[in-house]
Amino acid sequence: MQGNTLCKRLILELHPFFFTLKVITVFKSLLHIFISEPPFFTEKPEAVSLVSVGGRKVFECKVAGTPEISMKWFKDGVQIHQSLKYKISFFTSVAILEVCVVSQQDSGKYFCEASNEAGRESCIFELVVKGWFSFLFVKGSTAAFASKVAGSAPFSVTWSKDKKPVLSSQKYIIVDSENVGLKIQDCDVDDVGTYQCVVANEVGIPPTFIKKIKNSVRLGQQLTLTATVNGSEPLTVSWVQDKEHILREDDNRRITFENNVVGLVVPKADSTTSDRGEYICKAENRVGSASNANGTDFCKSKVTVKEGTATFIAKIGGDPIPSVKWMKGKWRQITPGGRISIEHKGQDAKLQIREVTKSDSGHYRCVATNKHGEIESGPEVAQIKPELQEPKAVPTKKTPEAPKPIGNVMNTLFFCCSNGKSLHPNIPECQRADTGEYILTVSNPAGSKTVALHVTVLDLPGPPIGPINIMEVTPDYMMIQWRAPKDDGGTPITNYVVEKKDVKKPWEPWSVVSSSGTVTRAKVSRLEKGREYIVRVRAENKIGIGAPLESPPTIAKHMFNPPGPPGLPECSDITENAVTVSWSLPDYDGGSPISGYVVERREMTGKWIRVNKTPVLDLRYRVSGLFEGNTYEFRVFAENIAGISEPSLTSDPIKATRAITKPGPPVSMATQTVLLLLQSLLHLLLT
Repeated sequence: MQGNTLCKRLILELHPFFFTLKVITVFKSLLHIFISEPPFFTEKPEAVSLVSVGGRKVFECKVAGTPEISMKWFKDGVQIHQSLKYKISFFTSVAILEVCVVSQQDSGKYFCEASNEAGRESCIFELVVKGWFSFLFVKGSTAAFASKVAGSAPFSVTWSKDKKPVLSSQKYIIVDSENVGLKIQDCDVDDVGTYQCVVANEVGIPPTFIKKIKNSVRLGQQLTLTATVNGSEPLTVSWVQDKEHILREDDNRRITFENNVVGLVVPKADSTTSDRGEYICKAENRVGSASNANGTDFCKSKVTVKEGTATFIAKIGGDPIPSVKWMKGKWRQITPGGRISIEHKGQDAKLQIREVTKSDSGHYRCVATNKHGEIESGPEVAQIKPELQEPKAVPTKKTPEAPKPIGNVMNTLFFCCSNGKSLHPNIPECQRADTGEYILTVSNPAGSKTVALHVTVLDLPGPPIGPINIMEVTPDYMMIQWRAPKDDGGTPITNYVVEKKDVKKPWEPWSVVSSSGTVTRAKVSRLEKGREYIVRVRAENKIGIGAPLESPPTIAKHMFNPPGPPGLPECSDITENAVTVSWSLPDYDGGSPISGYVVERREMTGKWIRVNKTPVLDLRYRVSGLFEGNTYEFRVFAENIAGISEPSLTSDPIKATRAITKPGPPVSMATQTVLLLLQSLLHLLLT
């Protein structure tokens, strides 16, 4: 297939006056034919599986077709979902269903369905759960199994252990009379397992199909149907199409039967011939026959000759968003319906034609229109030519996307006019430095036209402007602040990513602290006291995450220091049970205001005891609860937000005793006589 690609990295809007164009969208129309292939199974599970109660069963299917392929599992028509009972996986074209701890209720019809946008395919299989007899024998004893058999003797008896044959020996004794049996001498741990007995006579074994045949073929492919059959020889096989037509080997068909594998080969399947239909393989011997009539679908296959799907994809951009229509040939507009679907989501315009035929051949065009003009793909863009051969998908070329890792946008900037013709110059591998005003002049003999273009090249944002300001640090968290990047990459900042790392653990990855919002400050929490941390901040826009700004190493501790010790305590107003202790301010407050003082006392031979439960704000404290006659010393601590200071010097010792004061001066006799007369006079007046 061939296609013509028209690239518009920048669409110019031509107005009658000089202006600044703010169009940074990309218009790129890429049309390719996609032949979508419906899914089909390359390997399927056995049609009938036998498993014992308590075991597990794994069904495995291999599927091919055009991605994306969706897989579903069903049991008796009910969809199976992932659970403790069922484990479902689909990886590298292999779909697996695991049935855990099988029970009798798990018996039934299962089928696996594969689907994509081109179609769907399913396969059916059956799980039969049978209970087994359980026997328990003592180590060293003899285990014996016996069963009656009906039919014409002599019998051929075979035993197997865990699907491996058991041969007659001194340890294993096989009985093949009317009562068939097996004896195991001197039982040991190695004899633990599942034993099975198969009895046959000269009548033989009827044929059975043990592998299902392929049930679909692509248009123009060789159709090969194969099935594996077991049974007593001689076996006779035949193929029947649509229940009536017995197939014969001719130029267009070849029938094979070798090593129990029966095959039917059609060199080139065609949907217009009689190759479609239901094929049944029959096998017969003197004991019986096997075909679809006996209830199994191992030997039945409905063959469908499938055709492809053509998909056209166009990448479209513009401001305002253009409307899109699809044309076939010069005049015919394509409308959705039937085999044709049309979609336009975002920048993707899609035309899809299912089950293409030769009548769909032709030239297809995509036409995009907005108020500034119209542009279309060339008339030689695509031509559908269905052939009877394996279709191949053509990968779509996409508009370059902005890289997620830190880096630059490496696109090519083209200047184009509204009629779709590219104008020189172009800017290969454009950088942020290419952002700016461009003057474009178009001239011919009749005159000239000039337009101003404002080109914005989008890129990742630059690093935030540093340094990172550590506003507050505690043993548990720190508050940081930064400034927005000088270069936002041409598009607004949408988020800041804040991360932290322990300096002593460089092997550990960065831990995200916050990643939402455009605020230029953050709280870095969950720190460990005394550990050293580095914080980094990265800006994010719609293109991606930019380069980081890192902080200097910071220890998780308070920004202030504990204060210095208070002055020497002094004791006053001593009684038998209390004393007043006073002190002076510390010489150094540690950078943070003093929040209180703690007073301690001790007896001369005792331990220091705190006397105030809460820190006091004053420079004195009345200590009570002393014992009369005991001698005490005192010391004081200062406290701020960073912690508690070293203790002050110890006070001079004091003794808790009653206060003793000096006597007053003696009184003269004359003064004493006057006082007595005054007392007597006051007494007479009162009575």
